[in-house]
Amino acid sequence: MDADPELDGLVRVAAAIPGLRYATVITMDSPVLRAISLHGRSPVSWPRDASVSAVLAARGPGVHTVDDLSAEPEFAFSAWVDGSRARLRGFAYAPVVQDGATVAALVVFDDEPHRFTADERDRLADLAALVASLFRARRQARELADLAAATQIAHQELARSAAFTRALLEVLPVGVVGGDRDGRVALFNAASRRWHGIDADPAIAPADFPASFRLTDPDGRTLLPSEVPLTRVHAEGRIDDVEIGIDGPEGLRRVASSGVQVRDDAGELLGAVVTLSDVTAQRALEDALREAALHDPLTGLPNRNLLLDRLEQTLAAAGRARQAMAVLYCDLDGFKPVNDTAGHAAGDEVLVDAARRLAASVRPGDTVARIGGDEFVVLCPEVGSERAAQVIADRIAGAFGAPLRRSSGDEHQVGISIGITMCSPEDTADSALAAADAAMYRVKAARRSGRVPGPRAPGETAATSDVGCG
Repeated sequence: MDADPELDGLVRVAAAIPGLRYATVITMDSPVLRAISLHGRSPVSWPRDASVSAVLAARGPGVHTVDDLSAEPEFAFSAWVDGSRARLRGFAYAPVVQDGATVAALVVFDDEPHRFTADERDRLADLAALVASLFRARRQARELADLAAATQIAHQELARSAAFTRALLEVLPVGVVGGDRDGRVALFNAASRRWHGIDADPAIAPADFPASFRLTDPDGRTLLPSEVPLTRVHAEGRIDDVEIGIDGPEGLRRVASSGVQVRDDAGELLGAVVTLSDVTAQRALEDALREAALHDPLTGLPNRNLLLDRLEQTLAAAGRARQAMAVLYCDLDGFKPVNDTAGHAAGDEVLVDAARRLAASVRPGDTVARIGGDEFVVLCPEVGSERAAQVIADRIAGAFGAPLRRSSGDEHQVGISIGITMCSPEDTADSALAAADAAMYRVKAARRSGRVPGPRAPGETAATSDVGCG
């Protein structure tokens, strides 16, 4: 199966939204289902009538989720559930619909149960719509490239159709650029001229275009003349879905370019045609979904998925540089009474204030993440020593000496327990996080036994932390 970076990226985002281990896009329009993009497992094919997805598809349109497949009699004896082929538990199915028919499905699953939320189902529906849009855009681009190539040949053979051809290309909502056999631009339709900021059809080589615009790759690097899509088609014969940026008078526009060479019946090269499909809005939505999948919606802090990714990178860098790093596991003390007495809205305001105080207490380059409920983690690279880590923990504890305030003016005294672990080269992201978590619980246990002073009293600023590699 050929790699598909765009589709693979959407599949990874789909897995990150509920935080599950596996995600895939599978075909649904044939008796045998096939994974065309897969995250976390090796690709396989299997009969439609033996699939969990087919059963969920029969329930009707829309996203369907099952928190635990083994708990539903309909799936309990499935080979994908009982261990014959797999032991699937949490499962989400989002149909990819084209022209009213379900042609594929975005599927997210795990070996462990998962309680799906309405927000997760909405985001998976958005991603399925993006997959459908990606399928549609690529099909249209290929059809338009073939149409434009056929039109170019017809233009050479039938001069009398020139007026009709030009009118057709002028009204197309996609850019069309045609070049002659020498690589000079012979056709530049209205959409292309508008995006590039060029008033008329130029008959020039791409390298000689005026400096009123700039072509870039997806990372913003200016393209070399040899990397311009029309030039590549002349050199390579064909390109498909090559994304570039057009930085013109209307701002940066991201487009997917596809093109083919145009040859006569004898195989003689007549020129090349490239179509440009605007994907700016699609990419913006993908970026927004990716951001939402990696950040806590309440506080805006990185969530567990992003924390683990940064922790893995930081551990690797620390190992190479032989530098110490620390992980601080923070749990708010006295937060539950806020929710119980003042309500969840008040609790949310307190969490936002706590996140602000945590972020203000750490060093530039440290990462503060909310991993659930009233639990936060601080990742401290290049911390140097246990003493330096304790200084950061003391500063955080001091930030919780004053009551946390709400917009109504009400105040709530909430303390914090901090567990510290100094990471070793043998640590993984999971082991470092578990060690810091264990250290935090030792702090709480010591406080209950009276060995560590509690931080709940107004004005109390002592750090209640425990250092150690669990």
